[in-house]
Amino acid sequence: MKQAMPASIQFVQIVEQSSDDSKGYYGDVGLSKDLFTGYVWSIVSRHLKECSDDLVIVDFTRRLFLRDLYLTCACVHKSERAWEAFDHRYRRFVADLVRFCYRQGTEKEEVADSILVSLFLPDRSGRQRIASYDGRSSLPTWLRVIVINRAINERNERKVASEETVIDIPDGRAILNIQSAVHAERYSKALTESLNQAFQTLAPRERLMLFWRYENNLQLGEIAKLLGIHQSNVTRQLLRLQARLRESVIHALASQHHLGPLAIKECLTDIVANQHISISLAKLMQPSPTLVPTSRSTPPPSALGRSAQGR
Repeated sequence: MKQAMPASIQFVQIVEQSSDDSKGYYGDVGLSKDLFTGYVWSIVSRHLKECSDDLVIVDFTRRLFLRDLYLTCACVHKSERAWEAFDHRYRRFVADLVRFCYRQGTEKEEVADSILVSLFLPDRSGRQRIASYDGRSSLPTWLRVIVINRAINERNERKVASEETVIDIPDGRAILNIQSAVHAERYSKALTESLNQAFQTLAPRERLMLFWRYENNLQLGEIAKLLGIHQSNVTRQLLRLQARLRESVIHALASQHHLGPLAIKECLTDIVANQHISISLAKLMQPSPTLVPTSRSTPPPSALGRSAQGR
């Protein structure tokens, strides 16, 4: 390697293997393995600070969207072939987002072109805007956020300029739905892994209790009869199980997925608020769940059952 870096051989191998795979996906964009490895290392160092634990570094690196970083790294280094590949892969995607987010009458192709061009231009720090992509989410997710924010900012600017309260975007819920989808995609992998890991710590009897309660929607008294214990014991055990799962998930998000307190709070808030997340998973993420017997007519949640069955 051309630049000295305190990186392990495994780190270098992971990035170089990704370079080969990315080249097969995006084509030859004129990016050397050394340059790409140094670029990825700069991102890892920025996020992990003084960390010297090779296992943590390698784990963090594996979770990056290295294939997308390969393309944006070449764009940052002004590869014409990289920008052509970027335009070929994502122009239609950006244009479709613009059509969804902007009001009728907007020159949507012009807006899409403006957004793509802006990625090439420097931001206030003098760095190309595309250099802000750090690979912790997929490139499509990152582009969604850019288009959404652009739409919201332009809407707000028009409101200020005209002193009107009319919303320029025809359906404000569309923006909220996209933002919700962005958050779900951003955290879905980390949450799934953390929750599945938490379930592995439970005994079969404990999983069965959760399955009966949240998948089959059994009354607390029915569960007590099946287990041959008092209903109050069921209540206490379920409360403890939910608390353990929540603590385990939070710990995994922090220690394995390197999310800070604010990110974890946003993550858990999203699960509870997101209408696309199953009821059972939302209940598990609530800080203080209330176990009240419910009617069987209530539609049964499903995610917990899938998780339990999958174990």
